[in-house]
Amino acid sequence: MKTTIILTTIEPLANNLTASYVIGAIIAVLIFGYLLYSLIKPEKF
Repeated sequence: MKTTIILTTIEPLANNLTASYVIGAIIAVLIFGYLLYSLIKPEKF
C-alpha cells in the first residue's frame, strides 16, 4: 500500500524531464557527500 502511494506521487515528476534530472542530481550529491564524510571521519570500532 505504501509503495503505491510513493509511486503515484513520484510519477508526475518523472514526466517532467527537468524535474527528474534535478531530483536525481540532488540524490547524487547527497550520496557523494555521505561518501566523502565517511572517508574523512571513519567510525572507530
